[in-house]
Amino acid sequence: MWLIKASLRNPYMVAAFVLMLIILGSLSILSIPIDILPVFKAPAVQVLTYYPGMPASSIEKTITNRIERWVNQAPGARLVESRSVPGVSVVKVYFRDDIDPNEALTLTNSLALGALPNLPPNTLPPVALPFDATGTLPVGILTVSNPFMDDARQKDVARIQVRNMLGAVPGCISPVVVGGRDRSVMVYLDPAKMEARNMAPLDVVAALRKGNLMVTPGTAYFGSDQLLLDSNAMAEKVEDFNDMPLTFGGVSNVLLRDIGRAEDASAIQTSRVRIDDRNEVFVPIYRQRGSSSLKVVDGVRDLIPAMEERLPKGTKLDLVMDQTVVVRSALSSLVEEAVIGALLVSIMILLFLGNWRMTLIASFSIPLALMGAVIGLHITGNTINAMTLAGLALAIGPLVDDAIVELENNHRNYHMGKSRVRAALDGCSEVMVPVLVATFTTVLVLAPLALMPGIGGFLFRPLTLAVGFAMLTSFLLSRTFVPMMCANFLPDEHLHSSATPVARKSGKLSQFLDRFQLILDRLTQRYLSLLDWSLEHRATVVFGVVMLFVLSLGLLKGIGREFFPQVDAGQITLHLRSPSNLRLDASENRVKQVEQFLKENLPASEREMIVSEIGLNPDWSAAYTTNSGQQDAVIRVQLNQKRSKSAQEYAAKLRNLFNAKPEFSDLRVDFDTGGMISTALNQGASSPIDIEIEGGTVEQSLIIARKLRESVSSVRGTVDVRVHQRDDAPYLVLDVDRVKAAKLGLSAEDVVLQVVVALNSSVSVSRNFWIDSQTGNQYFVGVQYPEDVDRKLDDVMGLPVKGAGQPTSVNLGSLVTPRRKSGAVEINHAGLRKVTNLLVNT
Repeated sequence: MWLIKASLRNPYMVAAFVLMLIILGSLSILSIPIDILPVFKAPAVQVLTYYPGMPASSIEKTITNRIERWVNQAPGARLVESRSVPGVSVVKVYFRDDIDPNEALTLTNSLALGALPNLPPNTLPPVALPFDATGTLPVGILTVSNPFMDDARQKDVARIQVRNMLGAVPGCISPVVVGGRDRSVMVYLDPAKMEARNMAPLDVVAALRKGNLMVTPGTAYFGSDQLLLDSNAMAEKVEDFNDMPLTFGGVSNVLLRDIGRAEDASAIQTSRVRIDDRNEVFVPIYRQRGSSSLKVVDGVRDLIPAMEERLPKGTKLDLVMDQTVVVRSALSSLVEEAVIGALLVSIMILLFLGNWRMTLIASFSIPLALMGAVIGLHITGNTINAMTLAGLALAIGPLVDDAIVELENNHRNYHMGKSRVRAALDGCSEVMVPVLVATFTTVLVLAPLALMPGIGGFLFRPLTLAVGFAMLTSFLLSRTFVPMMCANFLPDEHLHSSATPVARKSGKLSQFLDRFQLILDRLTQRYLSLLDWSLEHRATVVFGVVMLFVLSLGLLKGIGREFFPQVDAGQITLHLRSPSNLRLDASENRVKQVEQFLKENLPASEREMIVSEIGLNPDWSAAYTTNSGQQDAVIRVQLNQKRSKSAQEYAAKLRNLFNAKPEFSDLRVDFDTGGMISTALNQGASSPIDIEIEGGTVEQSLIIARKLRESVSSVRGTVDVRVHQRDDAPYLVLDVDRVKAAKLGLSAEDVVLQVVVALNSSVSVSRNFWIDSQTGNQYFVGVQYPEDVDRKLDDVMGLPVKGAGQPTSVNLGSLVTPRRKSGAVEINHAGLRKVTNLLVNT
């Protein structure tokens, strides 16, 4: 009551309050992040550890297990999951909601580094990064191309220059570069020349470590002068490596050019990107937690012209696969529906109250209440997203109810002959308690949604807050703004009583409103007649209601149930799994076949672009892909916005056609159409349903998973049912005869490291660097035999093995017994235990 009286006595105070709502609301609208989904606030950290060339089974045993046990000690850690793939260990630590994200990151990083002494020699230090389960898909990809550069130079430009410039975009994260080759100084050895000079690969590695090193002599002092010392201990040009001596103290030293050659080349390529049939390099654009996807994409797009001016001549940047198109469309639709709803409500108010001034008061209270809600959302750290917009749209009805109830009651009191001020005071006071109860009832009904744990709370808590803030603001406005406007804005007409109708002014609107009032009166009379009949035939009415309820229960069986409705994101993602023995080039050939299949069955007018990511690089990019090796690929098809069918319809068509192709019988593929929204709701998983099988041996778990797959596949609505793990990766195990090797002065380390250097690269054994004097960029120096697509097992057995200080070398085949076996392609843990995952799409 006092608030109503204060607003009637101080109209300027109410005007100042309304003006404050408008100003603060406008500022909040301009600064609050805008995205498709709320901010996922549960802290999580991922730890990445690399050891190039190490198979998944060894990664799991020697790295992942160690890291898991250390980071699991972090206070507040509720779940530890891991993924071990060739060359990479990815450990994710999920914390309780009450843990500060920065504290979680700091603790995890410290514990992960504490595990480093327990990891295999030459393991790169673990890297701890924040993990946002709702932001695992890029909001767009920035392609980098230059016709005057090879793909290694293009990747350099993207990795060093483009990523650095993208840091200027607020909220933008560009952690990796996908595609291209990794530039390196490669020392290719000639096996025949090596054998002729009785040298082994490790001899070359040791010589390079001594002949090319990062060292500074320091400072020299001569009397009162000081001189800064420098040297050519590091080769200035790649060509200088060829003149580097490999032996010392002899009459004629062996130079590197005598047994091989040094080239400015690239490391062995294990991943590749294709965009519309062309090999490309791109930078995936991610958003920081809590940032607006729309602002990130707009910021990158606006920065492209300035970036191109600063990059080498001929460099072209293109932002493609823009996922915010769907976000903008969804948010625009919600805003349009809310505006249409508000307009329709205003029209209904005008029709039922028959007073345009009252209509303006009620209609103006709607945006004011919504602005109050936006202010509350901004203060509490929420965003404008589909859920908050849905909450605001949902609140429009109750918002108008507050104003309508009060206006109608003021209208009634006014027609009783009271003054405008008295009518406003009495009208608002009489309905204050019912309106307050209705407001709190609405908020209390939604309160359990705000208290839901997990993904339910993530979705519905912002919706509840939006409705709550809007309802509370509306109640406050109905106690201040509405009575003040009724007392000052409504006309002061001479009214005799509530039974005496007001004479309307002549006009088409007045005539229309009079006719509508007559129709409304007739409908009211019919309703009263129906109500009288219902009261006289209560048993019939109750029986009819019960029958309708029972009949409606029968419809439940035919209605599907879904946590969140399917979204047409305008994109189809294929997760392609080729036979596990295929290397990158062979996998690319299979991808080309699938791309051609897509082109044949998706009209050019219906698609915009096809982007294929093939293979896996043992670097940061492994944390942002589902690929588990060179045999896997992710193919993304961007559909045209004006397509004739939905992404789900095209996916169903492609799935049936793909499975009917005999030439694809050795391929396994699943189709994902959810885009950013589906991935966010799945917390980064590629499928909405994940059945985990724990316990027993890996073989037993796989048998159970495959049997379960048959049962799950028969469930209506399930598609792409597959066992995630595979145990058909071909392994070549070299059993070292330690006794025989020892007689020749060789240890197991001598034998195995020689094989690593010869077949892969010395980078994983001994890290050597070269700095380009022109760009200042640092590159690995690797020693290996040239890549040979025709290499056979006999060639491997003929590799020379020589220990330190040994005068002669022996063939590898005399010291090891090779045997083949099958092993894991990828190994997953949950809660420090191995799990087998059965993934299901719907």
